[in-house]
Amino acid sequence: MSAMTKIELVLHPDRIRILQTLAGATLSTRQISAALPGVPTSSIYRHLKKLLDGGIIEVAETRRVKGVEEKYYRLTSAARLSPHELANLSPADHVRHFATYSAALLQGFADYIENSPDQDYVRDRAGYSEVAFYASEEEFDRFQAALNQAVLPLLQNPPGPGRIRRRLATITHPISQGEEDD
Repeated sequence: MSAMTKIELVLHPDRIRILQTLAGATLSTRQISAALPGVPTSSIYRHLKKLLDGGIIEVAETRRVKGVEEKYYRLTSAARLSPHELANLSPADHVRHFATYSAALLQGFADYIENSPDQDYVRDRAGYSEVAFYASEEEFDRFQAALNQAVLPLLQNPPGPGRIRRRLATITHPISQGEEDD
């Protein structure tokens, strides 16, 4: 699969959400649909076919449910785009793909707001914020390594009592001279 094909395949708002739902899980279309109430089931079937054809997901198993064969899907590998796959994008392509990614983030937060009858941002540890700081490349590399080390053990956690599936999204970029504080 060419890099552009993979980028176009992965960076679609509904497919991003499907891939996020499948991260670390093996799920049926019914289960994926239940996790994504804002996405019509017919769309989920269509997106699963594209992801399957593109080799991003695979059928992990099939089960007979009420006489019908039900497929269970899983990721073939982490659904991430490598720096190599992103290297030849134009600035306009990067902005367009970032907008798609941002739309998926926005929809995920909207799902939390719309489907949680008693939101409590403190109890739920939900929110959004932004900070700006100065760091050398070495300092920033150490920060990213520490963040990755803190998250890696959590990625191994299976579902269990008291565990809530959470999303952490990070977006980093240098601040252009025009954006810096005086």
